[in-house]
Amino acid sequence: MSALPLEAFRDSYRELIAFVARRTGSRQSAQDIVHDAWLRVVEAGPAAQTSHPAPRAYLYTVAEHLVVDHLRRAARTSERFDSVLYDSSAGVQALGQDVAEASLRREALAAVDAAIAALPERCRSMFLADRLDGESQMAIAAAHGVSVKTVEREIMRAMDAIEAALHEWRGDAAVQTLPRKGRRRALSALLGVAGLGASGSLAWRLYQSQVVTWQIQLGTATGRQLTQPLPDGGSIALDAQTRLDVRYYGTRRYVQMHHGAAFFSVARNADAPFIVDAGPARITVLGTRFEVALDAQGGVRVAVEEGRVRVQQRGSDGDTTDASDGWELTDSQTLDWQLGQTPRRDSSPDEVAAWRNGWLDFRHEPLGLAVQRLARYGQVPMQVAPDAEYLTIFGRVRIADARSWLQLLPRSLPVVVREEGQGAARRITIARRKAQS
Repeated sequence: MSALPLEAFRDSYRELIAFVARRTGSRQSAQDIVHDAWLRVVEAGPAAQTSHPAPRAYLYTVAEHLVVDHLRRAARTSERFDSVLYDSSAGVQALGQDVAEASLRREALAAVDAAIAALPERCRSMFLADRLDGESQMAIAAAHGVSVKTVEREIMRAMDAIEAALHEWRGDAAVQTLPRKGRRRALSALLGVAGLGASGSLAWRLYQSQVVTWQIQLGTATGRQLTQPLPDGGSIALDAQTRLDVRYYGTRRYVQMHHGAAFFSVARNADAPFIVDAGPARITVLGTRFEVALDAQGGVRVAVEEGRVRVQQRGSDGDTTDASDGWELTDSQTLDWQLGQTPRRDSSPDEVAAWRNGWLDFRHEPLGLAVQRLARYGQVPMQVAPDAEYLTIFGRVRIADARSWLQLLPRSLPVVVREEGQGAARRITIARRKAQS
């Protein structure tokens, strides 16, 4: 029996765990999947192992197949959990639970419902508008004629009451008051006891809106791209030097983009909108295909390949400033939004997220931003001098030929391209060409 695959497993164990964890969003699941991959290799026997001349690639292929199976099972499990209903005569019905456990869950839900019902009317209305209806705190404040700070206090008051009710139900001793972020995490953990709940219950709806059911952090290095399947059948393609977080809740699917560009293929789900927060913008869809790109100055560009998206401005609290404002984009429409400027909507014949096919399209784009995009793929840092960064360029560049394009740039713009330094200090500088006297 060839020992090569098992040796590869031993040598690649840490990298394999990290590889699987990025796709599942859980290190514990990653460890289980990698263990299953090892068993698959052992059970395959000598003939199967020796037929693969690249043991490391063989291991990663086995692990990738197990990840896909894991995500499919998670999606099916989520569907079954969502289908559990509350019946007043039968109580909470849970898959595989005995009567005692179902009774405990019913009691937990009742404790949360009672705590919400006992809140003062204004406090309860503000809390439900924020947590269940997704209204911005500014809009809630305007509706009640109070300040945003008052809304924040009432929401925290409601969260305190729910947390206290759940601690009392569990029989916990007095709990020290937590800071705001810690309290939110504690509340989510406590609501987890009601994980199989009642569709008609406020507690169940609160659980769905507050508790993460699936999450993953994604990032790509210089010159690397990545396509990540999602548990609902959609996918996200990441351009080089991109980082984002994905979190699924029962009532929404959420992405926080930190930098870079990504193309989203969103499976339609009317009960769980897909929301992307990027720079000053919040993008909301039900199901479509679109790109979101952030630049280093905090500007954002949204381009729709298919379907319909809504772009709104985010307030200082992270929520949209007004549910009635915003811009709606449809097929082949784009929105460019630079900080401090009015967003510009346009129709573009260009291919959306052309970087997926090895191209970059520049349509009268400032040279500084264009070079920032090129820098995602090169190992040598690039910079544009202030006197040249607002020169505009137009055209299409093959990413693989970026170096040749830079060398030819002085033919179309009044600039000089210099490569300076050596080793770690090596860089490419583009500056305006000085007029000859």
